[in-house]
Amino acid sequence: MTDFDVSILIVNWNTRDLVLQCLDALPDGIDDGLSCQVIVVDNGSVDGSADALDRDDIELIRNAANLGFAAAVNQAYARSTGEFILLLNSDVDLMPGALSTLVRFLRTHPGVAGAAPLYVNPDGSPQPFHFRLPTFTTLLVNGSAVIRWLLPGSERRLRHYKMIDDDFSRARPVPQPSASCLLLRRSSLPEGHIFDESYPIFFNDVQLARSFADQNLPLWVTPDAAVVHEGHASTRMLGPGNRQYLGSVIRMLRETEPPAKVWLYRTVVFLGHIPKWIVGDSRALGVRDLWKALSGDVGPLPSAPWSMSTKGARRPLESQLTSRP
Repeated sequence: MTDFDVSILIVNWNTRDLVLQCLDALPDGIDDGLSCQVIVVDNGSVDGSADALDRDDIELIRNAANLGFAAAVNQAYARSTGEFILLLNSDVDLMPGALSTLVRFLRTHPGVAGAAPLYVNPDGSPQPFHFRLPTFTTLLVNGSAVIRWLLPGSERRLRHYKMIDDDFSRARPVPQPSASCLLLRRSSLPEGHIFDESYPIFFNDVQLARSFADQNLPLWVTPDAAVVHEGHASTRMLGPGNRQYLGSVIRMLRETEPPAKVWLYRTVVFLGHIPKWIVGDSRALGVRDLWKALSGDVGPLPSAPWSMSTKGARRPLESQLTSRP
């Protein structure tokens, strides 16, 4: 028996102002007396987030170091007791009635494993943020401007993958709704975890969607619920040349594609780095980090955000972190 209607799981990494704004928006998202448990995991932030989150209306888990997004979600999940589980990013604000709408949707669609809202930008404009499951080709063209130039139809493939031209005027199944705000039915989840921790930051949501698809458990998006999304508030603080992302792509390709395609992807990425090294492009990984990433090694998790200094060198950013206008 569950103690709450919904357990809301939020992971924060150096987004103090955004996570406080996210929490302040929660009451507006609930319009019919739902009982909610709010669990926030602070993943070793250095911006004073943990102290700001020390408040009576949430359950706070303080991690001394950054354990990764997947592990932090699983920490919160282990403590949760709700009938439904809401995955909510710290840069998302619920619009009026959004959570209640998602709960009603799942209660009236018992065969659906999860439901997600539509997204809007802070300026109110629509934000396409739901996807089909990535294929080898979409990963290739998404990661290489050269491939997009060489391969006819690349932009069309990317638009199809990102569902940019799809009709969301009515509720519909979506292969991979964004996990930035995703309500899941506890009975559809395994007991021990939500995310695969071998994908610490990137692609854990893709693997979750694949697991639902393998079980013929659909995920839906309903336009009756909406949220405001800043977008990539934490991941953009990882800096250029992200080994976490590339290593996670390689891990996923090894699970889903034949070895020949994995080696083709590695070759394309390696060749694409050569001109970047020649011109000193700051977005390029170093040789050692690239070699590690192409072997599927995501590297150590960052302890603090990074930014570009005025001279172009990477440095840790301890304060003045990006927040929503």
